[in-house]
Amino acid sequence: MSVPEGTAQAEGPPEPPPGRSQFSFVRLAAGVLLYNASGGVLYAVLPLFEFQQGGSALLATLIVGAPLLATTFGMILWGTLSDRWGRRRELLAFGVVSQAAIFLLYPFLGPMPLLIARVGQAFLGASFALATTEATEDPHRKPGAGLGGVSLWGSLGAALGIVAAFPFLAGTRFTLDAPSSVLLFLLLGALSVASVVFLIGTGELPRPRSTTPLRAIVRFREGRTVLVLCAATAIVSCGNYIVYTLFPLYVDRAITPQHPFGLGWNSIQQLAALSIAAALGGVVVSPWTGRVVEGDHRRRLYLVAPLVYALLWTAYAYVRYYPLVLLIWALPVYVILSIPLLREISGRTSAEERGRAVGLWNAAYSLGGLAGTLIAGGLFRGDGSFGSLFLLAATVDVAAFGAFLGVPAIARSSHKRRGGFPRGAKLP
Repeated sequence: MSVPEGTAQAEGPPEPPPGRSQFSFVRLAAGVLLYNASGGVLYAVLPLFEFQQGGSALLATLIVGAPLLATTFGMILWGTLSDRWGRRRELLAFGVVSQAAIFLLYPFLGPMPLLIARVGQAFLGASFALATTEATEDPHRKPGAGLGGVSLWGSLGAALGIVAAFPFLAGTRFTLDAPSSVLLFLLLGALSVASVVFLIGTGELPRPRSTTPLRAIVRFREGRTVLVLCAATAIVSCGNYIVYTLFPLYVDRAITPQHPFGLGWNSIQQLAALSIAAALGGVVVSPWTGRVVEGDHRRRLYLVAPLVYALLWTAYAYVRYYPLVLLIWALPVYVILSIPLLREISGRTSAEERGRAVGLWNAAYSLGGLAGTLIAGGLFRGDGSFGSLFLLAATVDVAAFGAFLGVPAIARSSHKRRGGFPRGAKLP
């Protein structure tokens, strides 16, 4: 049986086993900030690099999609290993250091080797999901507050990292072997390694080792509800990644000629500025969301998020006005989707299965993103197809809203099998 929520807070934080230091959220937050500073801009830069080097639109989208497939398997693997071992921080540190080393290879890679390197880096970097799992287990604060704090510091780190990278992106074309690019990759690798200094010192919470066999990797205390939440997440991610994948090309082809705000920025600099705005939006909203999800409102948040996404993507289908593009991109809708869902997942799983559950949720998001990337790359035909694909993304997100609506019925069915759950009662 799981320990009821609030017990740990009432009795005080558990004592760490011999040889393990007390858990420190401050060190975890510092590690999250530095890690997120190391490379957020690359998600915008690398698709344009592939495209500028003469690759097809499909190859440019694959550098977003193929790493997502690696992330899908990596999330499940790292989460499962941490549950079975009963430890998280060592696996987290190993994955982060290993992916940091790949930054040093970038200046020597062409388009296809770069794609392979990104896949390997994504698999290793998937271990970072364990930081989110640790945030839900902080004995000094409620899970929602922990998730809100991690999201805040992660968003701030992403913004600071992109600001630091901005001077390296000043050229008219981005090449991997340019001196400025080599310095950029050294900076990103150094930030990743620096994050490990804090992450390895976060302390280790005592938790039982999972005895669930690997063949039952999706078996949880409330398995059906968890799986429906993950499936709905995959759908909304699919819709979003149709837009995310095409967004660099959208800015490059449809927005850049306008020279927004009178600035002669190239498309890569514009994407960096848009990413900073989005990260700062997460900084503002994350603490509020972390508090709200401890009440009865978290389901309302993850229900409304797909509908908001659908409205935003519909607007993109018709908008070419840069200030409005900036406003839409800066809205932190992902925060009001991810924090409530992760809080729901953590509340429906026990300590020995939470690493797998959080890993599975992240894997579902990545798998849905892969599907969206393939759809975008396969259907994109040129400037004229932006609008139709953005409308398709909006339609998919509406379908995700329908999937989330079915969660209460699944939860009642699961509780009924385990002893009853009255109709009309609130979700636990």
